[in-house]
Amino acid sequence: MLKLCAADLKEEGNKCFKSRWFAQAAKLYKQAEELESDDPVYPSNLSAALYEMGDYAGSYHAILRAAKLLSKSPNPPLATKLSLRLPKTLTYGLRNNTLSSKDFYDKEQLIERLKPPAGFSEGYWEEWERTIDEYDTVMRHASSARVNFVSLAMARKAARSDLEYFTIGHDDVMSIITDWGLENTRNPFDLLKVSVERLERLSFIWGGGGDGRHILGSIIGLSQTFLELTSKKRNASKFHFTLLDIHPTTIARNLCLFLMINELIMIRLRKHTDDAEEAEIKATIFYVWMGVVLPPYCHVRFMNVVKSLLRDLQTSSYRLPHWLYVTKDSIPGIVASLRYWDTQLSHRTVPEMLRRHRQFENSPVNPPKLKSQDIKAEIDDMTDDEVINFGQVQMQMQLPPPSEKEARQEWLTGMRIMMFRMLASGNEQGRRSSQFSNEEAWYGITQCFIPPKVLRTRHKSFDELWAGISQSPTHVLKKQARKHIERTWKPNPSLFDGVQEVKFDYPSVEFNAFEMVERISQFNSRMGLSKERKMDEDCPAYSVSEIFFDAVVDGLVALNDHVKIELLQGDISQELMKMAHGIDNRPPDFPRTFTRMWLSNVPDYTHGPMNMAVFAIPNLETEPDASVAANCLLNPSLWKDSGDNLIYNYSLLNGKEFSRFFGCRIVASGPWDAIEFSAKPLPRPLSTLATREELIVWLTRVFITTILPPEPPNPRKELLCRVRYPNNLMAFLGLLMRLPAIGYPPHWISEYLNTLLADNLITDLVPYRGKFPIPLSEPARCASCRRVNLSPWLAEFETLIALSYEALPFPVSLRLRRDDICTYEAPLSIKDFGPLTLMEKFGNYDPVFSLVFYKRGTLIANMMQRTNRDTLVDVLEKGHGTGEVYVLSVLDQFGITKGSVRWKMGKERVAKMKEEKWAFVAYRLDCHETSSSIVADRWWELEA
Repeated sequence: MLKLCAADLKEEGNKCFKSRWFAQAAKLYKQAEELESDDPVYPSNLSAALYEMGDYAGSYHAILRAAKLLSKSPNPPLATKLSLRLPKTLTYGLRNNTLSSKDFYDKEQLIERLKPPAGFSEGYWEEWERTIDEYDTVMRHASSARVNFVSLAMARKAARSDLEYFTIGHDDVMSIITDWGLENTRNPFDLLKVSVERLERLSFIWGGGGDGRHILGSIIGLSQTFLELTSKKRNASKFHFTLLDIHPTTIARNLCLFLMINELIMIRLRKHTDDAEEAEIKATIFYVWMGVVLPPYCHVRFMNVVKSLLRDLQTSSYRLPHWLYVTKDSIPGIVASLRYWDTQLSHRTVPEMLRRHRQFENSPVNPPKLKSQDIKAEIDDMTDDEVINFGQVQMQMQLPPPSEKEARQEWLTGMRIMMFRMLASGNEQGRRSSQFSNEEAWYGITQCFIPPKVLRTRHKSFDELWAGISQSPTHVLKKQARKHIERTWKPNPSLFDGVQEVKFDYPSVEFNAFEMVERISQFNSRMGLSKERKMDEDCPAYSVSEIFFDAVVDGLVALNDHVKIELLQGDISQELMKMAHGIDNRPPDFPRTFTRMWLSNVPDYTHGPMNMAVFAIPNLETEPDASVAANCLLNPSLWKDSGDNLIYNYSLLNGKEFSRFFGCRIVASGPWDAIEFSAKPLPRPLSTLATREELIVWLTRVFITTILPPEPPNPRKELLCRVRYPNNLMAFLGLLMRLPAIGYPPHWISEYLNTLLADNLITDLVPYRGKFPIPLSEPARCASCRRVNLSPWLAEFETLIALSYEALPFPVSLRLRRDDICTYEAPLSIKDFGPLTLMEKFGNYDPVFSLVFYKRGTLIANMMQRTNRDTLVDVLEKGHGTGEVYVLSVLDQFGITKGSVRWKMGKERVAKMKEEKWAFVAYRLDCHETSSSIVADRWWELEA
């Protein structure tokens, strides 16, 4: 094979460089330099290629080699090129920590020789000098800047700021090393093939932990496989389970559950057991987990756990069982929930609780099980006339007249939704087997499950009523049993949420109790638990629960010191970011990356696959069998059975683009099954990622869609078409900060961000003005290139960057720093909100609010007081009100019950706004309603 000389290698390298194949060009330039190490051209060219790849340390050292050679044989044009490249290389290398200040000071004299004469390319050198001057400050404040970054809200606020409390899940129970649940594709994690080294650090996390069914099922599945390992592998194994939920009451409920499970473990380890005591504990777990009301002895046991925890969690010396851990930051919320259960429920009654509980309707017919998409397909195939006939005849609902076309179409859409819900609910009933028919009849009379025989004698008339349940029990027996329950039983305290801002006397208990029983029964069969122990027909539901929790106890006993279960309260994106940035307040030996992550349907509410890619995948191991998954429950029918539609709607990328842009792999994306992604080792080769042009176009589309999102559907009318699109500019900044880790050169991101901050964005993209879902064809829609007006959104963007400045992995041209930012508060009472919000005509839990600040007495002020989406689009397109209007989507505090609103902003800007008599309104982007105007005289600064 013919050997190329250095000059030929350089020419080939130049061709690759022009084609933007920088890695190949660098390889050729390096070979050329090795052949002729005394020619400065080759390391200079190499430095250019490495710079374009984002390898600033490599570029810097190549520049130094070229500079040394230039000192022997001057080459002014080449020196000029190096003089332009060197300060940029140093600046980016220092900010992304691939270079240190020592690298600069060690070669300061050589670097000084490359400085240009005064007046020539000073900008780059000035930027570099600013970077080196602030280096110590940046390093010192980097950690606190990361804390600032993580603590800022990534979602717009909703009218209701309290958290929705979900106590009874609807998913099939999973064993995370086996599958994602019964209906979804099996994806086994083969523990038997895992190396000893990896067995020492396997970790799993459940986001949106809910009732804990998945972590319990996974304890069972993991322990079964654990016992099949060799003794060497068992001894080496360390498993970490993290149950994470945003709601402190959810964490409190699961903590109580685990402590009662620990009581069963203690009984198991004792030689002599008390059958009645064990049955009481199992019954307490059963009724607390599945029931609406508790027998009195179960209520006493549960409240003893609550009271003990209340005392112990506030004692520094308290220790949970060795296999259980609660993060310190989670304890205040847990304590508040426990205290509410302990002190605020005395006036709640069983009759009222049961009145609100949906009466169980026994269905004599068990239709064949259908998939949800099959039900939807059947409804979609129905003609409008068939739907109208069903609605008018079966549902007795009046159809709007033909002249009201829009109302008529909404009626048809709503009727199809209602039909889907009815058939889907009936389908769930069809999944139940006849083994529960007697207890279903019992439940229809009593609204509670039948206790086991060992405890049944404590309940008046229960034995007699249960014995005759398959016939027609007498009215007297039914009345006696119900009277006994109403007088002696207690409402299930764990269903009550004390954290809600708007207090409700009773929780929502409109659920079918046997749906959960059936799902546990199916899991028991799937995992082989029913082979050894058959269900006791004398107490079917209790027996199903007993088999399940006995297996949980068996699993924890088998795993013993090899498992740690962590309970963590917080927002999943924020908590994962804390871990990724090393600022979480958890023990140092706890995992920050996970083998498998299950997010439930949390992504339905947190910007779907986009935020999974930006804020979850960074915490995923890069092993081929590691993955993060979620399910879509809010709106699966909206995506027309296409994962591409779902992915594009949130990320503005189709499936193939999503994998390429984020450097990950799509394992599954069907909206009716698990949405699953796996990570690849980072950083990815630049040639495998989006080109710079593709990235900038996409970022611009994401930016415009973030500041001007599509109009959400009204959830009151389109229940199955709801789309939560919460991301604000903080989430966009999080995306920018993620890109360098994927493999994108930081100077790409920095230069783009500086373009935005300079309000100098020129684009042919246009805001999407249609409804959800955003069509895959949307990228083809564009206008002529023009400069758009970003001024109204830059005030907020500058604030966010200033607060996070030292945490940024790239330099940015911004005058503001964290000390220039303050938190402000203004009154915003319930009477300031509009009627659509107060009457809940739209979704008050939907994140749709921004604050719009405007200068009074201007044309833009009149526009903003009756603002809608077209108004803001016109501001972007036509430049209305530059310097006279600001839009804020990142708010510290907001809500109809809060009484005030808080936000962060630059002190100089606010001082000027006060001087010029500005005001703001709270604007919701779904129905375009604005609040009363709050003038600047009523704003005040909060002390740090």
